[in-house]
Amino acid sequence: MFETETAIPETPSDCSQSGLIESTARELYQTAALFIGDANEATQLVEQTVASVEIDPCAETDAARTLASRDLVHRTLSRVAAKWPAQMHPAAAADLGGCVETDDLSATGVTREQLDSMISGVGRSRMRQWLEGLGPVERVVFVLRAVLGRSGPESTELLQEATSDAWTEAHVGGAYRAALCSLASSVVHATSH
Repeated sequence: MFETETAIPETPSDCSQSGLIESTARELYQTAALFIGDANEATQLVEQTVASVEIDPCAETDAARTLASRDLVHRTLSRVAAKWPAQMHPAAAADLGGCVETDDLSATGVTREQLDSMISGVGRSRMRQWLEGLGPVERVVFVLRAVLGRSGPESTELLQEATSDAWTEAHVGGAYRAALCSLASSVVHATSH
């Protein structure tokens, strides 16, 4: 279950950006929930990130968000890798082939705007169900690539760091194409009903 609220208390500040910590926590929570799928774990990961990353509410907003996001991604990938070590191995990143032959989201028939709506708008519950049906590797790679916009090389490096395994861009690309193929199938199924 994904929620839009967090257990992170609002931090008062004299700065004009006083809502920075709260809004950052909400964004982090949505990201963690997309990766891990469990509301309690997502909340814990955000709380750990907020506690470990110094976010100055008077500092530049983008820099603070980037720092917190980077910490959360590393923290969440490590948690997913610890929970499902065999499924978060490069060998689990199979390219099923045939359905989607490119790493382009548009190959699924879904635009960036539609994806954004599926994540945080009307299609949110359908997106949650679809994500739950993915294996951990496909889910993580999809969130990294399609949702967060990380490149293949960046995603490969993040997975290498989180798992200490020899991930390659081919592994990441295969997992991403498998997720895109599943998304394309889900979209076709939803439009036919």
